[in-house]
Amino acid sequence: MIEFFHLVWRKRAQLGPWLILMLFGSILFKYTYDAPLTLGQFHHNLPLLLRFIAGGIVLGGLYQVLLVIFPGLQKYQFKRIGRNRVSLPRDGIVYLLMMTVLFVGSVLSRENMLMLVFAMMTGPFVLNGWITYSMLKHIQLKRLIPQRVMVGETFTAEIILENNKKILAAHLMEVTDEIINGEDELSPSVVFRRVGPRQQVSAHYSAKLMRRGIYEFGPLQVSTRYPLGLVKRGAVFAEYSELIVHPQIGRLSSKWADDFFSIAEVAQQSRSRKGVFDDEFNHIREYRTGDSQRAIHWRSSARQGELMVQEYHQNRNYDLIIGLDLWLPAYPNEAQSERIEWAISFIGTLCREHLRYSRDTKLTLVSQGKTLESLEVGIGSQGLEYLLDFLATLQPGKSTVKKEFPKLVSEASTHRSRTVLITTRSEQELPKRERLQNCFEEPGNELSGQWRLIEADPEVLSRWLVLETS
Repeated sequence: MIEFFHLVWRKRAQLGPWLILMLFGSILFKYTYDAPLTLGQFHHNLPLLLRFIAGGIVLGGLYQVLLVIFPGLQKYQFKRIGRNRVSLPRDGIVYLLMMTVLFVGSVLSRENMLMLVFAMMTGPFVLNGWITYSMLKHIQLKRLIPQRVMVGETFTAEIILENNKKILAAHLMEVTDEIINGEDELSPSVVFRRVGPRQQVSAHYSAKLMRRGIYEFGPLQVSTRYPLGLVKRGAVFAEYSELIVHPQIGRLSSKWADDFFSIAEVAQQSRSRKGVFDDEFNHIREYRTGDSQRAIHWRSSARQGELMVQEYHQNRNYDLIIGLDLWLPAYPNEAQSERIEWAISFIGTLCREHLRYSRDTKLTLVSQGKTLESLEVGIGSQGLEYLLDFLATLQPGKSTVKKEFPKLVSEASTHRSRTVLITTRSEQELPKRERLQNCFEEPGNELSGQWRLIEADPEVLSRWLVLETS
């Protein structure tokens, strides 16, 4: 219940106008009972009419309030997919008000000229409605989008409109798409100037999604106001799709190898392994932001006239085990939410580097968040894709460290494995008994091989993780 009121408070800016509208409707409804005689002086049915109007205002405001609090209800608001939807734009409303004034004036004054003008204005209004209805008949919509993108990556969606009518063309057709992911709601649109009879035309829109997860696309809504713009008629098509947004992946700086691997271990690997997959020197490349100064190759830098660094690939001979403790309090602040995304981006980057440069090894990921999950990934692009799909849907939890989490991590570790533990908790602020590191010091949970615990602080992870910024 407390979380519900917290959610309502965060959306108070969106709820305010609808709550004011409901308050106005309630006051109007109450006024029809407080002053029925005063209203009855204008017309005996006026109080009853105002009650119906006030009731409609209250119900409409309540409907919008529920949509703001529960965005998932939007998928149920179109009960009849494909039915025609009629609305009046601003020009149409002004035109209709003018017709109403002329009609009322002709009835009260009994002037035939006003009635004649009213009849002449009715023709274009009805004709516009008939044309828009005819253009929406026998059309089909289709959407084409990629299956996966990365956070912050611009992608293109293709909308195809097919006009199956034999004679009549479709003019000025506006197609609006719906993109929903939790609290994110986007409504991109495209316009088709003309689609001839038995013709198929495509249009595109570009989007950039900034939150990982699964985005739902649909339904598609098409509308037109052609030719006079007095009546807007539309239709809804049940065209649904899903798009998986992967976490943002960067690259590991050379400082990661300096901090994670000991010098003695690197020297031992250099002596024991020879050949095309040596774990020592790989190549020389240009200096990038975040590279260690100790990796600078001064002779090549002097020859090229710019800083050059030596790059080593030191992740070929060991199994990588990752323990991810994805914790988030019930009422997180911005810094705590940022830790979640940095931790997942770092894990995704680390796994990609391992899968790209490893051979005859395995990767094990044990995550503790909303649920406890264990994942073993094989070498190759398909394994990386499966891993990123998994990371895209991970949700944090607010519970303490479960007993099964350190047990699963310790069971996967061996003498030839290296373990990286990532936690979004602030280890220094926790009591000693609740710290993640102490869980692996208990009997039966000891880790084999080399391991390290990292706190998912953006200032700490930014030393090793370099994210591309647009």
